[in-house]
Amino acid sequence: MAVDDAGSRVRLAACASLGGSKNNESASQTSKAQSQASSAFQRAADAQKQANDEQAKAEKAQSDVTAAQKALADAQAKAQGQQAKAQQAQQQAQELARQAQQEGQSSQQQALQMQQTEASQKQTLHQENQKSWSQSRDIDGKVFQASSDQVNVRSGDREMSLKVNDSTAVTVDGKPSSTSQIQPGSDVRASYQMVDGQATALKIEVKSNLGSSSSDTSSSINSSSSSSDQGSNSSSGSTSGSSTSGSDQK
Repeated sequence: MAVDDAGSRVRLAACASLGGSKNNESASQTSKAQSQASSAFQRAADAQKQANDEQAKAEKAQSDVTAAQKALADAQAKAQGQQAKAQQAQQQAQELARQAQQEGQSSQQQALQMQQTEASQKQTLHQENQKSWSQSRDIDGKVFQASSDQVNVRSGDREMSLKVNDSTAVTVDGKPSSTSQIQPGSDVRASYQMVDGQATALKIEVKSNLGSSSSDTSSSINSSSSSSDQGSNSSSGSTSGSSTSGSDQK
């Protein structure tokens, strides 16, 4: 009986040992499986994290692309607007150039017309001056002042200053003379031309008062002499007639 009990305990111990070994093996496999699962979960989590990072990078890249596209669109719009402004400025410059050319041509035409008008006016004035200068005029009156280069003449209510130069012919009482020999109050007849608005004497004929007085005195003497002669002849005739009458009576 003791031997059987011992055997039974050995068998029980053996069974217990075998059962414990199996339990240990099962626990080891479970732990291993759990470890593998945990590793797999960790790898999955790492992969998910990496995927999230890559997604964030992709989203950022897309955002950068969107911003770049927007910037490109803005730049293109700005370039188009600038191009439109440049075309407008070019058109305005061309219009201003056309207007300037027209104004220049108009100014040139006006200047040419003004030059032609001025030249015509100058020519007309020159012709009128030549006509006035070549036209001789006369004045009769009395000298009220005379100098070496000027003779002032009064004709009625008009007074005129005649310029005298080396070409002026001056005569006094029909004889060649000079203005220094002209006495105020003398009768004068002068021919002149208007030169630059100044009456320039061509010829001055003066009849002095002294010559007139001498002529008047001579005429008076001749008249008195003639009257005396007539009176003498009349007296002689009367005396002769009386003598003849007396003789006849005797």
